[in-house]
Amino acid sequence: MMIVIDPKLLKFLIVGGAGVIVNDGVFVLASKIIPIVYSLALGIEISVLFNFMLNDIWTFSKYRKGKFYKRLLKFHVSSYSGGIVQYVVVILLLIILLHSSISEIVLLLFFSYIKLKSLYLAAINFVGIVFAFAVRFITSLKYVWG
Repeated sequence: MMIVIDPKLLKFLIVGGAGVIVNDGVFVLASKIIPIVYSLALGIEISVLFNFMLNDIWTFSKYRKGKFYKRLLKFHVSSYSGGIVQYVVVILLLIILLHSSISEIVLLLFFSYIKLKSLYLAAINFVGIVFAFAVRFITSLKYVWG
C-alpha cells in the first residue's frame, strides 16, 4: 500500500519544518535576553515572515492571486490564528511546568527570564507549533492562496 501525499502539503511540511527551526532558534536565543512573552512573539513573527517567503516562492507559486503585500497580509492573518494557538499552548505548558502562582507567572513571563534549559524551551515551543500546524495549513490553503 502506497501513501500518496499532496505535493502542496509536502512542500508546506518542508517549509514548516524549516520554519520550526527558525521559530525555536529565535525563541530560545531571545529568551536568554528578553522576557518569554516577547521572545515567543519574536520567534513567531520571524518564522511567519520566513515561511511566507518560502511558501510564496515555492509551495504556492502557481496559486498566487493579487499583490504581494496583500498575500503577505493574508498570510499574517492566517498564521496568527495558528500563532495564537501556539502562544496559548506554550504559556499553559510553562504555567503547568513551573508550578507557580498566577501572579508569579505573570511577573516571570512579562518581566524576567525563565531559567529553563534551551532544550526544554525548544521542546515546549515545538508542542505549541504542532498544535498550530493544522490551523495554519488550512487557512493558508483556503484563505491566502485559495
